[in-house]
Amino acid sequence: MTFSTPAFTDGPIDAPTGQPPSGRVEADLLHAVVGLGRFGRTHARKLAGLPGFCLRAAVDCSPAAGADAELATLPLLSHVDELPSDIASATVVTSDAAHAKVALALMRRGCHVLVEKPLCIEPRDGALMIGTARQCGVTLSTGHIERFNPVFDDVMLARLRHAAADHGHSPHPFLRFRRFSTRNATAADSILDLMVHDLDLLAWLCAVPTDAPLRVLARKVGVRSVSARVQLGGLVADLESGYDSASPQTRLQIDEAGRELTLDLREGERCLVAGDDALAQQYQDFRRAIHGQGRRIASGAEGLAAVTRALQVLRA
Repeated sequence: MTFSTPAFTDGPIDAPTGQPPSGRVEADLLHAVVGLGRFGRTHARKLAGLPGFCLRAAVDCSPAAGADAELATLPLLSHVDELPSDIASATVVTSDAAHAKVALALMRRGCHVLVEKPLCIEPRDGALMIGTARQCGVTLSTGHIERFNPVFDDVMLARLRHAAADHGHSPHPFLRFRRFSTRNATAADSILDLMVHDLDLLAWLCAVPTDAPLRVLARKVGVRSVSARVQLGGLVADLESGYDSASPQTRLQIDEAGRELTLDLREGERCLVAGDDALAQQYQDFRRAIHGQGRRIASGAEGLAAVTRALQVLRA
């Protein structure tokens, strides 16, 4: 089964390529977080002390949203329409099904938006989000945070891309991903929750364009896990994701010229310097992306490509 993701370019029309006008580099972005569930509170706490951002408000209509003592002084609103008019950027950390609707409302207000993965549930919504970002002249980014795992420093990234080029069109898997959570959910749910991370990593690590076709060569759905063998950009990869694991697992195995290299991505997370973790780095790159200078952050088009490919695995 083969499917091509439509080619999109996103981000602002006439996005600046050099330094922003004088004064804008140092100005804090007036920011809001929409959604104060577990992940939303994590984002809000990080933003509260992050240089370059001024967290002005949060939006959540749930009665439990105001229960976090660390965020007690943060204005809590019940609807995006109540946000102050000077909000420049926002994070969408709502339920997955609401990502598109909320992001569209924010972009139509002129906000740059970072949407937690998955970007959307349906590809048509992602296409609308990308088109709206261009029409409104704002930046749309996707929160594929594994791109900021310290395991993938510049040296390792160059090494992996060189190995990918050498691997060529071999029928043997170049990458093997394994990602398991201790949560209790259905195996199929893990595709858009967990495997989507690795589908994005597969494309990003190997510099595969967003419109490259994905082929699902094999797929197996078990009680607790899903495994798939796919081909993307001429490279074969194995992916496995699931729930109800005794401990979290995030591992990547690479076939490097016939030698196996194993990366423990959770070990990389534990090596982060306090205060400069992957989430902080993602936000700093989001800020650069707004000025046309993003380095690693996933664009809206890349987020849509990951969703489209995940749905292909889900529906194979």
